[in-house]
Amino acid sequence: MNASDPHLHSHSITHHHLQRHRSLLIGLASLLLAFFVYCAGLGSDHLATNGDELLYAQITRLTAQTGELLPLQSSYDRLRNTKPPLLFWQGIASTNWGNKWTLARLRAPNVLYTLLTAGLLVLIGIRRTRNPLLGISAALFFLCFFSTYRYGRVFLTSAPETFWLFAPLALLLLHRKPEFPKGIIWPWICGGMIGIALLYKSFALVIPVVLTMALWQLRACGWQPGPFLKKDAWRLGMTVVSALLLFSLWFWLDPHPLLVLQDFVWRENAGKFNTGGENYFLNLVWGQSSLWRIVVSYPLDAGLLALMTVALFWDAWKRRLHLSQLEIFLWTWMLVLAAFFCLPNQRDERYILPAMPALALLLALRIAHLPRWMATITIGASGVIMAGLVGMGFLLQHSAGIGALYPVWLIIPLAVGFAVVGLGIFRPELTLSLLAPSILLVYLGYFLFAMPLDRGPGLFKGEGVESVIGCEVSVPSNFNAREESYGFLLPGASVKPYEHWRIPPTDAQFVVVSLPLDQPSPAGVILGKRLNLIDRFNAAETRDILLGNITHHLFHWDWLVQTR
Repeated sequence: MNASDPHLHSHSITHHHLQRHRSLLIGLASLLLAFFVYCAGLGSDHLATNGDELLYAQITRLTAQTGELLPLQSSYDRLRNTKPPLLFWQGIASTNWGNKWTLARLRAPNVLYTLLTAGLLVLIGIRRTRNPLLGISAALFFLCFFSTYRYGRVFLTSAPETFWLFAPLALLLLHRKPEFPKGIIWPWICGGMIGIALLYKSFALVIPVVLTMALWQLRACGWQPGPFLKKDAWRLGMTVVSALLLFSLWFWLDPHPLLVLQDFVWRENAGKFNTGGENYFLNLVWGQSSLWRIVVSYPLDAGLLALMTVALFWDAWKRRLHLSQLEIFLWTWMLVLAAFFCLPNQRDERYILPAMPALALLLALRIAHLPRWMATITIGASGVIMAGLVGMGFLLQHSAGIGALYPVWLIIPLAVGFAVVGLGIFRPELTLSLLAPSILLVYLGYFLFAMPLDRGPGLFKGEGVESVIGCEVSVPSNFNAREESYGFLLPGASVKPYEHWRIPPTDAQFVVVSLPLDQPSPAGVILGKRLNLIDRFNAAETRDILLGNITHHLFHWDWLVQTR
């Protein structure tokens, strides 16, 4: 049978159709898994997050208590205007002015933002390539990035900032011609979207997004400055003006605009260029916050997809003279944003999160052309982490010594997870299709591991806990506003922080004492206790953990004690 045999050709088409159909089904099932992973456990005190989340929650609570949207309130004067007000207004709205004060209500809108960003990627994939599978793959890769999982479902600015900065770029991508849509309304629409992002994060972000649009328009004009200045410059100018006008609402509405200028503009933004007396150019090329931190940010933010991200960069470099228009636009946004955040003296991988949707779309476009063995290694690493989470669960079960912590039915998702990893490794035709679900199953595994810490033994319960309602409780704090977490665990109590490494205050009537599982309960009347996972360690504790003393530092009992 030769290559021109119609039966062979028909068999090839049928096989390709079946493979595509199978990939589509796996993709849709993976989207359902991602939806569950991102919506489950939003009230958890143990979500992967950033320490600033509880500080923002505190600002929201204290501002809501005043009954006014502005000025923003904080227990720390230096942090009162650390961010524009829109995130805090969002939290005030979602908690009904603090009357329904839960972590889940604070976080839910940001999960919605993350899922909407994933939805934009699906739309772009369908619109640009007529291929729903490509859009689904891009959405899945975006949701698989560890940066999205860590910052995209908690009460931080990352999720809304990413959505509103990517939205005007998505409009350009949905407009099939490589140019700004005609009409006077479009600059105001794009400027409004950017302005909302500015009200979440910073006025400075108007620069990279409009610069990306300008480069796109200049390229559409054949790099001729004359036509660009005549046709497009004024529209981009209107975009900038409308975005900054929207951001300026903060100054117009705040009764203390000079404090906003002092705290946010000079200290929070201009302060990022402060070298502390050191040489700017030396810090640029060397040190913890050098430009190399931005260079490695995309692989770091990608998490388990770091290896695939590095391969994608190499693939783009080799094909740099043959990139499609869509690829050029996405790479422009990623490189402009990275270059922009190389300029301040403070550099962090979180700053480039708004470009992660572009990275996800590029991965979806080129995944079939990247080395398959890298995807196999990634799936294998997912399996290793799943096994590690199972081991951590056994450690917690053994150390707590309070009976069964995990239900028997957990065997089913564990078996499914390891089966997906096995199929992804040993069935090459399934490797790329199972890459995203294997990573999402790692996140599901963490949720299942943390179940005893988020319910049952992980909560303060009992009649004794009710006795602190309306009372002041001293609680340990190892970061700015960390005491806020106990406010969610002890509703109705007024929490007051003390340094976690100090002896608990002796003059307090009620106190929470955090002790390793192998230490006896503290003196006093025990009103309740809860199982806690510690997330911050000093250098000595870290060394001890690396030497094998894991449970002593990782798991604690939080004792609620009446001292007098």
